Amino acid sequence: MALFDGVHHVFSSSIRAEKHGALSALLHHHGATSAPPYTHLIALAGSHTDSEDEYQGSLHVVSEMWYKDIDGQYVSERYYSPDPRMIFSGVVACATDLSRWDLEVLSAGITSLGGQWRTALTRDVTHLFALHKQSNKNNPLDYARKPFRMTQNKNMLPTTILPAPKLSRPLKTPTSILKKLKTSAGGFYAGTPRLAYRAEYFTGGRDGNVLITKGLDDEEFIIRGVFQISRNDFFFTPDGNFNPSNVFHGRLADWKLSCQLTAARSKTFDFSSEDFPTVLNNVSAFENLVPKERHYETLSVIRGAVGHRSIKLTHRLFEANDEACGDSTSNEDSIRSTAVTHPDSLSSEFDITTWPVADRCKGHLRDVASKHNICPLPAYDQNHVLIPPLQYEAQLKGALVEVHMAFYHHHVKKSRRNIFEAVLRELIVLSPPAPMPSSRFKRRRLNDGPYTEQCNK
Repeated sequence: MALFDGVHHVFSSSIRAEKHGALSALLHHHGATSAPPYTHLIALAGSHTDSEDEYQGSLHVVSEMWYKDIDGQYVSERYYSPDPRMIFSGVVACATDLSRWDLEVLSAGITSLGGQWRTALTRDVTHLFALHKQSNKNNPLDYARKPFRMTQNKNMLPTTILPAPKLSRPLKTPTSILKKLKTSAGGFYAGTPRLAYRAEYFTGGRDGNVLITKGLDDEEFIIRGVFQISRNDFFFTPDGNFNPSNVFHGRLADWKLSCQLTAARSKTFDFSSEDFPTVLNNVSAFENLVPKERHYETLSVIRGAVGHRSIKLTHRLFEANDEACGDSTSNEDSIRSTAVTHPDSLSSEFDITTWPVADRCKGHLRDVASKHNICPLPAYDQNHVLIPPLQYEAQLKGALVEVHMAFYHHHVKKSRRNIFEAVLRELIVLSPPAPMPSSRFKRRRLNDGPYTEQCNK
C-alpha cells in the first residue's frame, strides 16, 4: 500500500500554477491522485486560514511541508497547518540540558501553536533546543549527527536553537557606580551625610517599624553603597547554619540569613572605605530616631569594636504563603521585611522542596514547605545572573558588592529590647572573593628536613 493511497488533493490559490506539476509528481509517486472527490487542500505555509476554505471544512487543509518532509511514514495532517497563527507548524522539537520548568513551557508553547514535541532526539526532530554549544556530556551539534532522517537522499540535521547572545553591558567603573548610587532613583547613597533628617519610622507594620522616606508613608527608605562582605560571621548559606538542637535558634520558619558588611579593601573603590565612617554615623542616627527607654537593651545593626566596625545584613529565608496567611491583604502588607519571590518564575534549584539544607535541617524543611515559600537571596553575580544557593558561599564570602538595604525596628516588651535590622533588598557582586593566602610550608615533606634550609640550597 502506497504512503498516500486514498489521498485526493487539490491546490490552493496560494500556490502558483507553474509549481503544481512538480508538487503533484511527488504526491503521485507515493500513491496520491488529483482526481475528485478531494480529501486534501494543499496551501502555502502561513498563507491560509479556515475562513478561506472554499470547501467549507469538508477536507484536510495542509501545507506543502506535509508531504515534502516525508520519512517513509504517514504524518498526521494536524501538525502541518498552513494557518499563519500556527507558527510552529511542521516543527518537531526536543531539548537538552534544560530544566523541567523550561521544558514544560517550551513544549506547551510549541504544541499549542501547531508543533510537535519529543522527549528525546528521535529521527523526525527538526529543532533541538540547547543552552550551550557544548553541554556537560555531549555537544548537541555532534549528537545530532548520529543516524538521522533521510529525505530525497539528503541527510537532514536538526536546527540547533541556542539562547540569543547577551548584549554586552556597558563597562562599569568605580566612578560610574558611585554616580549611580548617588543620583539614580529608588534610594539614597549610604555615604551621604545626615540622612536621618530625611527619614522616619512607620510604626505598627506587620514586620516591625520600617524606616520610610519622610512624608511618604508607602516608600521604604533604601540606602545603598559598596561594601566588602566579611569572611567572619558569614551565614549567607542555604540554611544559615541553623541548628535545631540549639534552643536559642527557635524555628526554621523564622530563621534569617546574615553576614557582616565592612569597608571595601579595594583601592579602585577607595570611596567605600573613605565614606564608611559616614555610613556608620547614618546607621547610628537611624537607630537614635527611636526614643531611648529606661532599662531597655538596644541590639544595634553596627557590630564589632572601634576600628573594626561592621554592619549586620539580614535576609528572611521563608515567607508564609497564602494558605498560612489567608487571602486578605492590607495596607501594612505593602511594606514587608522580605521581598516576596514568586517561586514559579525560578528554576528547580530555587524550589523549596529541593532547597539544599544540611541533613540536620531536612525534617524541619519538610515541615515548613506546605505553608511557606522559599525566599532566595536577591544576590546577582557580575553578569547579573541570580546566584544559586549552592554557590552562595563561594561567590559571596569575601566579595566586593553593591548592596541595597532597608531598616527595621522591633520593640520587644517581653524581653525589654529594641532590635534594629538592616534587611537586604538587592546585592550585586562587583568583584569576586580574593583567593585565600597560601603557605609554602603546607606541602613540604617533613622527612626531607627543614624547608627553609632546602630553599637555600
